[in-house]
Amino acid sequence: MMKNAQEVFEKHISAVYTLDPENVMKDYHEDAIFITPEKTYLGVSQIREFYEDLLSKMDGFKIETIKQETHNNIVYLVWQGKNEHLNVEFCTDTYYVVDGKIKCHTFAGIIN
Repeated sequence: MMKNAQEVFEKHISAVYTLDPENVMKDYHEDAIFITPEKTYLGVSQIREFYEDLLSKMDGFKIETIKQETHNNIVYLVWQGKNEHLNVEFCTDTYYVVDGKIKCHTFAGIIN
C-alpha cells in the first residue's frame, strides 16, 4: 500500500536522523526537484549533494517543531534547531508528495 504524505514525511524525518544520505534519497522520486534560496537541485543525484553536506553537520542536532500541517499531498513544516555545528533560528520546508515519494521540496531558513 502506498504511503500518504504524512507517512512519507515521518519516514523522511526518520531517514534524516540516520545521517545517511542514501536513506534520505529513498524518499525522493528520481526526478524530484528541491528548491532552496541558494540553488535548485534537479533529481536525486543533485539532491544527494545537499544532504551529504547537511548531514555531515547534524550529529546531535535537536529539532523543535513550530508548526506542521498536512493537506492532501502537501506537508508544511516550520522549525528551529541546533547543535555544536549549526544554529537554525527559523526554517520552513514544504513537501509535495506523489505516489508515496517526495516530488518537490522547498527549504529556506536563517542558519548560522
